[in-house]
Amino acid sequence: MIRILALILTPALLLACQSTPRNAQPVFPRGAQGQYVRPAYLNPAPVPRIPATDVCQSQLFQGLVGQPEGAIFIPGLPGTKRVIKPAFDEGFDYDAGDTFGQEPTYLEVRDYLPDQSLYAPSIRTPGSLLAVTEFNTNRLTIELDIEGYVQEVRCG
Repeated sequence: MIRILALILTPALLLACQSTPRNAQPVFPRGAQGQYVRPAYLNPAPVPRIPATDVCQSQLFQGLVGQPEGAIFIPGLPGTKRVIKPAFDEGFDYDAGDTFGQEPTYLEVRDYLPDQSLYAPSIRTPGSLLAVTEFNTNRLTIELDIEGYVQEVRCG
């Protein structure tokens, strides 16, 4: 009984599903009506790259600017690095009253080797940044202010 009912209803359902007659013209939407519009955020875009001149990847560490020195795990930074901080000479003729309101006359420079896990830097006190050391584009340089906050991160 069910097979007979299925055989009778199948051709009727197939005729009902046919939506357009055989000689009807297809209907096209006007303009972009009913068409899928791709969102702009799905359009392909080039991957942003670090500039070729940024060999030491200093752009990645620009978030350190404004941070105190104690908040930076310096051995965790990749490659060779150097920390430069203004300093005063602490010799026998040092008088704190004389230096009040004056700019520091020396720089404390700490160089770190790649993968160096201990804080055992070499400290020098030259008179200017030009006399610090040779220019090395592969070295990450972190420059601090007198209070120990990061002012600049650059290669060199």
